[in-house]
Parts: sequence; C-alpha cells; structure tokens
Amino acid sequence: MNMQFQDYPAALRPFARLPEKICRPQDLVLEWQPKKDGRWQLAIATTDKDGLLTVMSGLLTACGFDILAGDLLTLEKRPDQPQRKILDRFEVAIPAAAEPELLSRFAEMLRSCNERLAEEGIEGVRDSVIEKAARRFAERTVPGDQLLPVEIVIDNESSAKNTMLHISSQDIPGFLFAFANALSLLGIQVEGATIRTEATTVRDTFAIRDLKGNKISDPDSLRELRFACVLIKQFAYLLPHSPNPGQAIRQFREMASRMLENPRQAADLAGLGSPETLQILAEVMGVSRFLWEDFLRMQHENLFPLIRDRRELERRIDASALASLLKDELAATKHLTDQIQALNDFKDREMFRIDLRHITGLCGDVEFARSLTDLADVVVTAAAELSHAQLRLRLGRPQMEGRDCPWAILAAGKFGGREMGFASDLELLFVYRGAGQTFGGRTVANSSYFEEFVRIFLKTLRARKEGIFEIDLRLRPYGSEGTLASTLPALREYYSKDGNAEPFERMAMIKLRPVAGDEKLCAEVLALRDDFVYSRQPFDYANLAHLRRRMATELAGGAGVNLKYSPGALIDIEFFIQSRQILFGAERPELRVTNSMGALKRLQEAGLVEKGLADDIRRAYRCFRRAIDALRVVRGHARDLTLPDLESADFRYLARRLGFADSHALEREISWSRELSRGLLEW
Repeated sequence: MNMQFQDYPAALRPFARLPEKICRPQDLVLEWQPKKDGRWQLAIATTDKDGLLTVMSGLLTACGFDILAGDLLTLEKRPDQPQRKILDRFEVAIPAAAEPELLSRFAEMLRSCNERLAEEGIEGVRDSVIEKAARRFAERTVPGDQLLPVEIVIDNESSAKNTMLHISSQDIPGFLFAFANALSLLGIQVEGATIRTEATTVRDTFAIRDLKGNKISDPDSLRELRFACVLIKQFAYLLPHSPNPGQAIRQFREMASRMLENPRQAADLAGLGSPETLQILAEVMGVSRFLWEDFLRMQHENLFPLIRDRRELERRIDASALASLLKDELAATKHLTDQIQALNDFKDREMFRIDLRHITGLCGDVEFARSLTDLADVVVTAAAELSHAQLRLRLGRPQMEGRDCPWAILAAGKFGGREMGFASDLELLFVYRGAGQTFGGRTVANSSYFEEFVRIFLKTLRARKEGIFEIDLRLRPYGSEGTLASTLPALREYYSKDGNAEPFERMAMIKLRPVAGDEKLCAEVLALRDDFVYSRQPFDYANLAHLRRRMATELAGGAGVNLKYSPGALIDIEFFIQSRQILFGAERPELRVTNSMGALKRLQEAGLVEKGLADDIRRAYRCFRRAIDALRVVRGHARDLTLPDLESADFRYLARRLGFADSHALEREISWSRELSRGLLEW
C-alpha cells in the first residue's frame, strides 16, 4: 500500500516530502526546527536498515538529548524502489548553551553511521554507538534499589498487519536505545511508533513485526517479548551501577540472546526480576570480559543460583567449610575421572563466587585475597590426594626404610603470602623425604614415582586460562632444568652455604608456606629455608639492583607503565620489605612472615620502618594491588599489567571500577604511588 500524505500521522505530515529526496541507501535528510523552551523538532528520512533505530536512539542518547516525543514510520515499499524508506520525528530537549555544537555533532555522527550501516550493516557500527551512548549512562547518578513499575500491553487485534506493543513506565534516559537493542536481539522490526512523555511518565506504542513481516502471535515469542521489555527497561535503569556500561549492554544482549534460544535456559530469565539481581548483573557484566566468557556464557547454570540468592552470595565460606563441601561432592562420585571433574567444577564455581563477592563489594581486598588462598589450599590438597590415588593403582605406595615415604607441597609467591588476586597463579614446591621404592604395584624408585606424581597433579588440577590458578614450578631447585619434585637432602644441599641457589632466591623463599602433606617434613623444609634466607650472610644489594634493572627492561615491556615491573612499581615495595626481612630476620624471628603487609607491620613495630613511611607504603601497595586486580579481571590473564593510555576509555573505566571520581584522580594516585616506590630502593 502506498500511503498518501493525508494518511501520515499528523505529526509527520509537515515532513511528508522528505522521503522523496532519498534515492540511495546512504542518502539521509535531516531537518531541525526550533520550538520554545529549549526544545527542538528533528525529522529524519533515509532508507530502512536493520539497526537504524538503535543507531538513531543511541546517538540521541550520546548527545544528551532528552526525547520528549517521537513518531516513527516505515513506509511501504513501492515497485520502483529497491528499499523501504523511513520517516521519523523526534521532539527533544537540548541544553541551551550547547545547542549549536550538539546539533552539528549529532548530524555529523548520524550521517557517518548511516553510510556505514548501508555498507557494513549494524555489526559495523553497533560497538561504536554503544560506546558513545554508554558515556551518558556512566554520567548518570546511580539510582536507588527500587525497580521501575512497567506496564505492558500486547495487542494483536487493533491492527491487521502489526502487533501493537504499549509500554508505560517512568522515564529514564536511554530507554529507547536499550529497547531498540532488545527488539533487534529478538529479531523484531519496528514498523512505526509513537513516543510520548507526560511529566515523568513515558507512554510508548510500537507497531512491530517479525523478520518475515508477520504479526507476532506465537506464545513463546510473546512471552519472550513481554519479559524482554521489562528486563531491558530495568537493566537500562541500573546501568549507572556498571563500571563499563557499554560492555554491560553488549554482554547482557548476548546473554539474553543465547538464553532465549534455549527454552530451558530461558526459564532462568524469570529469576532476574529483582533489583539486587539486576544490579549484580550490571556490575559484573561491566567489569569483566573473561568472567563473562568463562561463566555467563559457558556455565551460566553456576551464575544464576548465586545472583538470585544474595544471602548465599554474602556468606563467606572459610577453608574448613570449603574442604567439607568439596569432600561431600567428591564422595558423591565413584570413579576417579568423575572426581577429577567434580574437583575442577568446584574450583571454578567457588572461584567465580569469590570473584563475584569482590566485584559487588561484598568483601574487601584482604578478605578477597584470603578467600582465594583458602580455596587454593583446599583444591591443591584434594588434587594431591586424587593424584596419589591414580598413581597407586599402578605403582603402589612409595616407601622408605619400610614405611610410607613422607611428601609435602609448599606454596610460594602470592599464594604463599596469602595475597592472591584475580588471575593469580599457584607457585608450588613438591618435596619428598628421600630415596626408596614403591610397594604394592609395579616397583619403581621413589624419584620416578614423585616425578610422575607431579605430572599427574598438573593434569588433575586444570587451569581455566593462562595465569588463573595456573601451576608454576619455577621455584624448585635449578628451575626448569631441575626435577619436578625434590628430596629433602637435595634441598638441603641446594640451599646450603656452598649450594647452587642464586642470591635472588633468598627473597623468593621468604613466602614459602606449607599447604599439604606431612607436617614434620614441612617443618624441616621451613627450617632449612630459615637457615638459607635468614642466615647472617650479607645481603647482596648489587645482585638485587641487577635483577631489578633486568625486570624493568625485560618484563615491563616497551611502551606504557607496567604496574608491577616499571620503575616505581609494586615490585619495588615488595623488594624493599623482603630485603629488610632478610637483613634483620636472623636476629628477629618475628619478621619471618610470608605476607608483605604483615611483614611491614612487624617491621614498623620493631622500629625498623618509621610509621609515616609505613603508612605511605601501605597506601601505595594498595593502589598497585587494586589497579593490577582491576586490569586482570578485565583482561582475563596475569601477563599484561600495562596501564591503559591516560586519555583512553579503558583508563576512564579503570578509574570508575576503582571508585575514583574521574581519570585525573586515579592518575594522581598512581603517580604519587610510583614516586613513593621509586625512592625505596637504589637500583
């Protein structure tokens, strides 16, 4: 049907000839008309394109326009036209001081995006539009906990061709943009719409069809449509909670799309109707791409029980409770292969639970580190038991002088110091008492048994991704050239006064802490560690300076600031503390602790670090650790700790994630912390 001008909605009739100027897909006509009280009327004509409403509404949001009214119309295709055309009118409020600049900016962005839409489709412009609109979401005040009442009426009777969708709710900035994304997600095209704002209430009517041009009548599709309308409205309302609203929009859209494809998964959407649940989603989706990839998409069944039950999420589970839970899960399975899978599922689920508690502010930095360490202790112990169980089926039990050969696993690094964070690895040292052979299976030397034990352990405890609970064995004697497991005599020789241990290993061994195995053997390992680290041998400052220069050159990377290895970074604070532990630890056993801040406290109490300096070190240490964790959770691995460019969106989102007022405040704190740490060591 070809509409006559008199058939147009009254508000569109003054602009009815604009579509006649459109010949090619990239053509666009835009007219502004001033109205009173800072209001403007905007008319747009172009060809119909998938995602066009998303682009227009997103750019209106990005420019800060408040949409007061709108009339959207898709014209029926004529035989002489290759494509349908659209004619849309918006009435918007614009801050008077910014009128000329914003009008010009909007027109330029819309023309550019329309051309790209014609050439590349919506996927070519969606991310850039989301990013622009997300800045406006980020500037909004965080709302309260009350969700918006939303009234939805789906009418399939009043129109012969279209399903009419009526939505009434409180007005919020950016709703049309979020809603256009939702309709695109559901495979729905908008034929026309009227948008009206009365005081603070929005009453919108959309004429919609499916992608085949038919009314939407399937019960499942109608259910999805109704729920998506409510969910998107509420999610848009809560986006200011998100550190990165653009990322949250993209990931929420993908999650809903995947879940709506599967009826069983779609049922989970019904559990997202509370403000607490949606707030958690907005926060976690705007923080981490790797959490999304690992859990929201692949293991969403682990996510929804957690975010729906905030009381369960608020509960801290200590090491003994974790061990009990894991024991029950392992006991519920009979076969070793099933137990190994259960162990890794437990690890991933609890790690996500701990990460989620931290992201949503339910636990602070110290509790976060302790919780991750408790989990690592529990799963390392269980993985060791399962590894022995697998090996004993073939080789029996390793023996020494007629008795079982004692073994131990000790932690080092952040794991040893109970300082774990996002994407921390597990630095481990495997030890057994000495030579012997196995009994009860195929007879092999203890050395062969424990080498095979470590190999099986590495396969049993699986790392989700690079640097996330990844096993690191480089602390062992001779590093990668040494055996995977060491005997106690070999350790004693290596760390003796005339042994082959490098000077830097004195600092690395400070954090050695028992995790699993024979307690007596662990105590003996710590005793020889103390003899090596806290001997009265002079501390080799020249070697420390050489090591620090190499780190700055080889590990910091070329450009940018590496928060761990660049001059004036986290490692300078750690080396400062460790060097003083070594220097004074021989005479003061109370300094022999594995935790950096615990050691600093004892150095201060002993009068070896002045209180003012100690307080400054704590502030800088917290700055570095929090920023490093924030980078790791976004990037999903432990390797790249380079600070984003100070003018970039990534740096802006980093500041928002860390709770700073703006990018400049974070920049000042990092600069202060780097200056402080630079002065701690001479290298």
